[in-house]
Formats: sequence, structure tokens, C-alpha cells
Amino acid sequence: MQAEIPLPVTFNPYKHHFHFLLDEIKDWNTPEQINGKLLPIGNNLTDFYLGELCVSTICKECKAYFEKQNIRNQSTFCTWLGKSAWKKINLSDGSDWLIKTGDQKERYIHLHPAKFSKHTIRVRATTLKTVLALVATSTAKSESAAENLLAVNKIRTEILGLSPVKSLYPANSGILRLWNLFEGGDKTEFHH
Repeated sequence: MQAEIPLPVTFNPYKHHFHFLLDEIKDWNTPEQINGKLLPIGNNLTDFYLGELCVSTICKECKAYFEKQNIRNQSTFCTWLGKSAWKKINLSDGSDWLIKTGDQKERYIHLHPAKFSKHTIRVRATTLKTVLALVATSTAKSESAAENLLAVNKIRTEILGLSPVKSLYPANSGILRLWNLFEGGDKTEFHH
């Protein structure tokens, strides 16, 4: 992952980028491989970018923003950030991105989609993991809600080590909505 992200940027496309994941899951074949790829997603709520900018474009636009501000090293970046925990920048598609201090010295610009930004949805990490595992294992959606629930719970318990869900309707509809998105559904149902 990090090889595709240019210095000094930290960005986790596994956790934050729809099109990146859509490409990635085509090559996930075994439960072990799926589990390994899902580790960077974590277990919290995450902001998930659905827009058309690819990972490299997002990183390039972020770097260009800082170059235009004459921020070329960690010291000038920290001065720009000041006492704020984060600041927001806007990219060419109108999406907002949060900028925080990265954990690694050479990757001091930590970038992720802003909450409630254009082209961004908020999802539970466990929902995202469940859907990615479902798509990667080619568990086809059925017309039967009971069969879908069985497929979801098999993935959650056997591959992800998560607890089963009681229902996909309506409280856990996030799984079905995200599953529809990854299966080629309409993104408009996610827009505010």
C-alpha cells in the first residue's frame, strides 16, 4: 500500500477509497488473504470516498496544495497546522479532506476524507469488512432475505471473527446498501 502513496503523505486507501477497493478485491482468493487485506480497515467508523479521483490523483492534489502554500517539510507543515488537531482542504472534485499530523516522520501529512464531505459516506468498519469479504468470496445476493442473512453471518463468523447480525432489515441496512454499491449499484442512495 505505502509504495503507491508518495512521501510525505500517509493515506489508507483500504479504509477510505471505494474504487481502489473495487479493483483490489478482484484478487482476494482465500479467507486468509481476505483477512490480511482487511486489517488496515480497523474497527471504528470510517469516512469512505466514493468519488472518481484515483488514489494517486488525491495524493498529487494534496501535495500540490502544500507546495502552493510553500509547505515543503515537516517544520513548515507543523507551523501551518498550528495548534489545530486537523485542518480541511478541498480537492478538484469538490470533496473535502482532513489533514492531520502523520505518525511517521517521513510521512507527516495524514490525509483522509472529511466527515459528511461531497462524495463521502460514513460507514462502520465492520460493515465495510463484511461487504468486502462477501464480494471477494463471490457470495451472490439472493432474492431471499433469509439466504442473504445466512451468507452475511457465515462471512462474519467464519472469516472475520465477528458476531452474527440478527437482521439485514432495517437496522443493519448499511450492509445491504454497501453490498449494492460494490455489486454495481447506484451511489445516489448514499448522498445526503
